[in-house]
Amino acid sequence: MKKLKLISIVFLALGILSLSSCRQGPKGEATDLLNDTLISAKVRMDDKLIGEMISSIPNPVEMSALLQKSGVVYSQELLNPVENIKNYNTNFKRAINIGVYGTDLVYMNIYDRTIATLKYLSNVRELAADLRVEQFFDYKTLNRLSESSRNIDSVLFITNSGFDNMSRYLIEQQRGNLAVLISFGTWIESIYIATHLKTVPPHRETINMRIGEQKRVLDNIILLMNTFKQDPAFAELIDDLMILKKEFEKVTITYVYNEPTIQEINGMVVLVDNSRSEVNIDQDIVDQIAASVAIIRNKIIN
Repeated sequence: MKKLKLISIVFLALGILSLSSCRQGPKGEATDLLNDTLISAKVRMDDKLIGEMISSIPNPVEMSALLQKSGVVYSQELLNPVENIKNYNTNFKRAINIGVYGTDLVYMNIYDRTIATLKYLSNVRELAADLRVEQFFDYKTLNRLSESSRNIDSVLFITNSGFDNMSRYLIEQQRGNLAVLISFGTWIESIYIATHLKTVPPHRETINMRIGEQKRVLDNIILLMNTFKQDPAFAELIDDLMILKKEFEKVTITYVYNEPTIQEINGMVVLVDNSRSEVNIDQDIVDQIAASVAIIRNKIIN
C-alpha cells in the first residue's frame, strides 16, 4: 500500500484535559476554554514552521500497516468508543478527538473493517462541523466507498487529503493551536494502539523499534505545545507530556554513519544516504511508555 501523508490522521496524537471546567453540562451550553486564535504574538511560532513540524509527525497509516503486516490481531476494544463524542464540549477536546477518531478510522480501514467505520466517520464529521472545517471532507463519497474493502486506498486518500487541507486552513486562519491538537490526537492514538496490541517476537521487536523512534517526535510535539503554553489546557497537557518524556529518555538512539552511494533511479542520478539510526529499547521500557501513554490518552477521550 502506498504511503499516504495523513496529518495526523493522522495522525499525532498526545493530549490530555482533565480540567474540571471542561466537564460542563450539555455540549451546546459549554464555554470554550480554548480561544481559536494564537495566545500571544510574543510566543507565536511562525505559521510555516508550525506546518512543517506538524508534517513531520508520523503517518498513522504507516503504523497501522506495520501492525497489520506483523500479524497483529485487530482489536476493536482499543478504539475510542463512538459514544464518547458526547463528552467533547470544548474546541480543545473536539480538535484532539478528531485526530483520535481519524486514527481509529485509518486503523479500521487497514484491517478491512469497512462497514464499522461509518459511525467513526460520522463522529469526525460532527466534530469538524463544530470547528467549522467540515468543508474539507467529502462524506457522501466516503460513506459510499466505505461499503467495500476494495476501496480502502481511495478512502484513505480522501481522508488524508481532507485532514491535510484542514490543517493548512487552520494555520492560515490563525488557528494553528487547533491544527496542533488534531495532529497530537492522531499521534497519541497511534502510539496507544501500537503499545497495547498483542503480538509475538520477532514482530514485537519491530513494533517496539518504531515506538522507540517516537522519542524525537515527542520532543517536536512538546515544542509545538509550548507555543500555546499560556493557555491552561495546553499547560496541563505539556506537564503530562513531560512525564511521558521521562519514559522515552530511557530509549537510546544512535546514529550510524555509512558512506553515501550514487545510484540511477528512474533515469536520474541521485545521492543515496546509507546512514541509519539504531534504536535501543527493551520490553520493560515499552511497558512503561505504554502505561504513561494510556493515562494521557484516557484523559483525552473521557
